[in-house]
Amino acid sequence: MDACLVMTTILNPAEVDKEAHNLDLTRVYPLEFYEATLLGSNPKDLEGKFDLVSKRLGTDAQYEGFNFSHSTTDIAAGPKNSAYKTLETMVDKMDAQLELARMIRAVDEQDVAERSSTLTSCRSDRHLHAFSKQKVRCVKCGAKYRRPPLKETCPKCGGRMILTVHEGSVRKYLEVSIKVAEEYGVSSYTKQRLQLLKIEINSLFKNDKAKQTGLADFM
Repeated sequence: MDACLVMTTILNPAEVDKEAHNLDLTRVYPLEFYEATLLGSNPKDLEGKFDLVSKRLGTDAQYEGFNFSHSTTDIAAGPKNSAYKTLETMVDKMDAQLELARMIRAVDEQDVAERSSTLTSCRSDRHLHAFSKQKVRCVKCGAKYRRPPLKETCPKCGGRMILTVHEGSVRKYLEVSIKVAEEYGVSSYTKQRLQLLKIEINSLFKNDKAKQTGLADFM
């Protein structure tokens, strides 16, 4: 996912991700910044007080003279493995994020839960859309087909065909989103959106024909 697609010998700061342009290069934060934190001011209202990369684009200063607020003896110091890697399941990752939100007084944990549930539901929705329009791939030669061949093997080499998007990737974020929504009391709209998404996913993956029923189920 993070593999380089393009290699270049010339670095043009204007061509990198715009998030990098928000990096502040101020050596000492002004007093107005700390006063604004007490008032809960919008960060954009203070952009004029900071030296940002975006202000240097197109000049020689975009390559040099970058200041920083805190020194370090080793720029590579810190944890070798992030919590995202050490925590195994999505539930563990979400619990750790929300536990940190509880500990920080400046953070509204309910708002974090609301945003997280909305974001993860969007991911499940995208994966569900991708599943419904996916291709099939041959494990032997790598050939991809828009529709599964009728003989269930690759027309080119006879290899086994598999899906490119699996059920696990669709359901990956759903259950943790529902769990967080219930525990932190997010809005009714978000809860209903998650429930509708769950119904849609179940309707796609659950096989009603294989479900064992009794006579009482129809009474």
